[in-house]
Amino acid sequence: MEPLSLQVLVVVTGSFLGFQWLFHRGSPWLSEKLCKGFLRLRPTQRTEWNSRAVSTVHALVVGLFCLYIYIFDEPIQKDPVWGDATLVKLNVAITSGYLISDLLLMFTSWESIGEKYFVIHHFAALYAYYYVLVS
Repeated sequence: MEPLSLQVLVVVTGSFLGFQWLFHRGSPWLSEKLCKGFLRLRPTQRTEWNSRAVSTVHALVVGLFCLYIYIFDEPIQKDPVWGDATLVKLNVAITSGYLISDLLLMFTSWESIGEKYFVIHHFAALYAYYYVLVS
């Protein structure tokens, strides 16, 4: 995967759209089916619930992917620090899409989940991830 290639942009965009779908459709639908108390939550509480659900899914997907890369990816086994692994860039692209999605949700639902330190964290991480994707 070349830096900021069409493939990277497609993965970032797909990740963004997938996490938006999960926040707006997937989590509310599944939460309603599995958690009886979900429907009794106030709208701001539902927003926070769905945000945490999306965050948990992101952490599981990316964390398991990192574990797979660490154990099985040959370039990483040869040079864990500087190995140029396509799968690492793919994982960073997924996370970048998630962070952009979460930023949008924070800005549109500031009263529920907005926090200036999270915004700073997200922008700092995106800056670092951009460096990974272009190096």
